[in-house]
Amino acid sequence: MDFWLDPWEAKKEAFVSHAHADHFSRHEKAYCSTLTGALLTKRFHMAEGRLETAGFGAIIEKDGFRMRLLPAGHIVGSAMLHVTRKSDGSTLLYTGDFKVRRGRTAEMVNFMQADVLIMETTFGLPHLVFPPQMEVEARVLRFVNDAFDDGEMPILFAYSLGKAQEAIALLAENGIPVLSHPKVAEMTEVSRAAGVRLPEPVIFDGVGRPGHVVIGPPNAVASKLLRGAKNKRTAMLTGWAMQPGSFYRYKVDEVIPLSDHADYPGLMECITRVRPKRVLTVHGFSKEFAAELRGKGIDAWSALGGDQMELSLGKPTGAGVGASAPRKIRPICQLADFSDVCNLISETSSRLAKVDFLKSYFQKLDTEEDLKIATRWFTGEALPRVGGRRTLNIGSATLKRAILMLPGVKPERYREISATQNDLPRTARILLQEILLQPLPMTLVELYDYFKELSGALGSLEKVESLADRFQRLHPTEVEVVNKLLTGDLRIGLKEGLVEEAVAAAFGAKPTEVRQANMLTGDLGETACLAKAGDLSSAKLTPMVPIRCMLAAPLERNEESDLPEFGNLPFAPPFWFEPKYDGIRAQLHKEGDKVGLFSRDLRPLDQEFPELIEEAAKLKGDFVLDGELIAYAKGRKLGFSDLQKRLGRTKVEGDLFLAAGQGAGVVPLKYVAFDLLWADQIEYLEKPLRERRAKLDSLGLEGMVECIGRYSAEGHEEIDGLFKRSLKDGHEGLIAKDPESNYAPGRRGKHWIKLKGVMPTLDCVVVYAEQGHGKRAGVLSDYTFAIRDHESGELRVLGKAYSGLTDLEIERLTEHFLEHTISKARRKHRVEPDTVLEIAFDSIRRSPRHDSGLALRFPRIKSIRTDKGLGEIDTLQTAMNLLKK
Repeated sequence: MDFWLDPWEAKKEAFVSHAHADHFSRHEKAYCSTLTGALLTKRFHMAEGRLETAGFGAIIEKDGFRMRLLPAGHIVGSAMLHVTRKSDGSTLLYTGDFKVRRGRTAEMVNFMQADVLIMETTFGLPHLVFPPQMEVEARVLRFVNDAFDDGEMPILFAYSLGKAQEAIALLAENGIPVLSHPKVAEMTEVSRAAGVRLPEPVIFDGVGRPGHVVIGPPNAVASKLLRGAKNKRTAMLTGWAMQPGSFYRYKVDEVIPLSDHADYPGLMECITRVRPKRVLTVHGFSKEFAAELRGKGIDAWSALGGDQMELSLGKPTGAGVGASAPRKIRPICQLADFSDVCNLISETSSRLAKVDFLKSYFQKLDTEEDLKIATRWFTGEALPRVGGRRTLNIGSATLKRAILMLPGVKPERYREISATQNDLPRTARILLQEILLQPLPMTLVELYDYFKELSGALGSLEKVESLADRFQRLHPTEVEVVNKLLTGDLRIGLKEGLVEEAVAAAFGAKPTEVRQANMLTGDLGETACLAKAGDLSSAKLTPMVPIRCMLAAPLERNEESDLPEFGNLPFAPPFWFEPKYDGIRAQLHKEGDKVGLFSRDLRPLDQEFPELIEEAAKLKGDFVLDGELIAYAKGRKLGFSDLQKRLGRTKVEGDLFLAAGQGAGVVPLKYVAFDLLWADQIEYLEKPLRERRAKLDSLGLEGMVECIGRYSAEGHEEIDGLFKRSLKDGHEGLIAKDPESNYAPGRRGKHWIKLKGVMPTLDCVVVYAEQGHGKRAGVLSDYTFAIRDHESGELRVLGKAYSGLTDLEIERLTEHFLEHTISKARRKHRVEPDTVLEIAFDSIRRSPRHDSGLALRFPRIKSIRTDKGLGEIDTLQTAMNLLKK
């Protein structure tokens, strides 16, 4: 027939079984039930001209085939497709998602005999059996009434279309009113219009009402609307409540097994009633269920392939992935305590609560070694850095291979969970909660020693095997934490500054003293031990340990002209001015024959710029400099975009900057020093800039390393002249400095002020929306934006932005983009170009990465321009003019 069944990508002709997002795409022509058509029109704005709808039981003739739609019982309007080939009478039944239990809002399932059965097997394991319907409903009502009795607001999480209406109908029967999340309310209104008997929805605005239940979609668990609700009790309605660890998976108070799919007995009932000669299984445990059927003498295979050929040696036991068996209780151990604290911290948004959890934990640690390890781990470092570099590099591909090597783990189940989480550590925890492990207690030192052993592993295969062996002896929540440590980010909403505050609170120190000591030592574990010993003052700046850069604050601008107000400098004259280079901020360290170059985020740059390391080693004296790395070629200064091509590279042969025919004495780049932090065993951080500059000038820097030019000015006109001259010389502007100021690492105070030229914003349209990571895994938070090619009229991609919006704005955009998705490839949605964003950026440059030929440096979303449409976005010509300027 050349006819598709629930494809994810848009096709010429396809059958859409129901109106859930994972079964819908914008096909040229879609066949569906009348009710599903109404839902698709409302939910995804599908044009009615592209829908061919039919009532249940109606016949559709097509190309020598007879098609009939049958109710699937999944959600309102969900349909199975029965096809008869008229030439020989052969029949096929495609179930889509279905359930055999009677629901309150969906039509009762109606099977027909077919020769071939294509069926979904989401819950296709023998132990996946739902409790009786009355028992499940009683659990829902008991949860609600218990919350009322305790003076709490009950919140039920369920799919906005389907289970949410089932829950509303159940509560309405029992006289319990409901407040609906806006998305649930919208789908309830559509269901009412389709003839489902439901009360008129009342929208939840963030404030509960006595005696009311709040119902929201699963992805709203962490939404600002529900996260801010006070005195609440939460429950997730899902068939996966039967799986071990579901409580941890969903981070709610209770998980109730209410599902709109068929459980294992329901799947077997489908086989009995359809009586097929051949079965193809899709979704969930398709291979396992097909193997079960083959054991019963039925010709059954997974539609995706990959079934293992087997010899039948007796009746299959049905044991396998997720098989029901007693699970060992996690032993009490230091690693368990650490993972529990991580969970506590991740579940609160309160800064004070996070600090309090850490404070109590630090105070309970017995040894300095435990304190040192735990403190480092809370900053995401599995092992201390050496020369600014991580000593343990385990990528996500290695971790994934280790997880898939575990007995009982199936690749298809990994893909299924990964697609919903977009987070490898969380995927590992959820997956391992479904298999049998043998957790053993482990101390912090034992795991730390294991990390050191892992760092010395010779090859990737040895690391994979070692990790797989270790994962089998950890609890799933501990596996998640270990994976996070190995990837370098705990992702629990914990910044290093909070850990510093907790160290100070735990040992009676001042937070400023802890921050200063941590900045100087470069090791929060060492700093914590100094704080516990009351010896923070002994911390000193050490060469080869980079510290955070002092930052310049922007100068206030004239609202009308958007030009700098030179009379607003926050310190008294005389003013010192330095040109603001378009380069890479870097610290240059030298002690004896050791030289280190570090970026502003403390990352080593010596491999990218070995020629600078070689030249700096020839300079006299020992020092730590703060400055800018700038590029030159053929005697002219290049910009940051040219220099950026060196980042991440380790070879310089044939480099862009070494132009053909240049002599050996020509340098391809320069390091321009503008401050001195340490020299010849003396620390200069607390000394005024005037004294630091005098010592910097006395170093006799030459060749590839030189001192920055300095100018003095007092009056407005004099400053204005310097500013214009700096822009004319190709710089970004000026940096004004107070000559009496100390060096304040990591701070953006009022002693350094940047005066920059104006870079306008661009109005761009979103063409792709991508699922975020970590706490944003449940929303579409990464947006690819485009401008219009003024010649062809086509949209050209300019870049991607994911910062600048509030959580609430992201949630609203997520809802919009899900409704306006054209096609989907894993986590990336191609969306209708109807959302205009105003994009701010630092600079624009040429780049082959995007089809516009341009890219923005540090793009960020300034605002959502609801007042503008697709016809009002900026053009490629506008962007090219900015590039010329």
